[in-house]
Amino acid sequence: MKHRSRLERAEQLGIAAASLAAGEPLRQVATGLGVARSTLRGWRAAEPLDGMPAEVAACLSTPGGARWLHRLVVAMHLVVTLRAGAGVRLVCELLTLSGLSAVVGASYGSQYAVNVQVQEAVVGQAQELRAALAVDMPPREVAVCEDETFHPEICLVAIEPVSNFILWEQDAADRTAATWTQALERALTGLPVTVVQGTSDEAKALRRHIEKDRGAQHVSDLFQPLLRLVWVGHQSAPVPTVTKRAVVAPQASWARSRASAAQCGQRVDEWGQAGGNSWHSSR
Repeated sequence: MKHRSRLERAEQLGIAAASLAAGEPLRQVATGLGVARSTLRGWRAAEPLDGMPAEVAACLSTPGGARWLHRLVVAMHLVVTLRAGAGVRLVCELLTLSGLSAVVGASYGSQYAVNVQVQEAVVGQAQELRAALAVDMPPREVAVCEDETFHPEICLVAIEPVSNFILWEQDAADRTAATWTQALERALTGLPVTVVQGTSDEAKALRRHIEKDRGAQHVSDLFQPLLRLVWVGHQSAPVPTVTKRAVVAPQASWARSRASAAQCGQRVDEWGQAGGNSWHSSR
């Protein structure tokens, strides 16, 4: 037996209601819809949803209400999991707390399946828009920020920092300069852009990929010079000494600040008393 979605069932119930109102018998209507008569009878005799107002339940049982409900669930996944960076479990919690779990499956498994479909739709839409928008895009020079992550496979990532546009995010077998260059070339296919600068860490493969393969300027990210400054400042001290400095110095500074504040408060009190006495004496 074919499983029908909420939207399909709402549409068939609307057709059935119109046919029955026109005087057609239930058996004929069920045959025309391709469902068993008992199934159609069960749809029509569905009990009110527990905890949901009858008006809301009646609205969601219509084709328009079912489409609106689908749009709302997709919007939840888009905002919660993709825009806010939260997980599917928060979507499940939102459905439960809002009472929509009466009409939408709020289990992790069901919503995970929805989330996969949403992500696939977003990727497909991005590919279509990328090709369409590239046609009218004027030529420009851009910089790229590149790095890799692991989950657990190697994943190469690059963004254009001005627009925050993700050029690519894909798994790779290694992190060699050739692999980075090939990935960048594929990402820029069809885009009228010229890479003039690459920002990354000091990995040899990344530097070679930018400076040699692409002929662009390489710029270290902010973490690299800060790391060197910290290392130069502490390289002559043993690790326990560095740790002690990191803990003791802030504590000493805090103690000095507290002592200074106490002295300042004492002087204010003394000034207030002195000023008060002189005021009374002038009266």
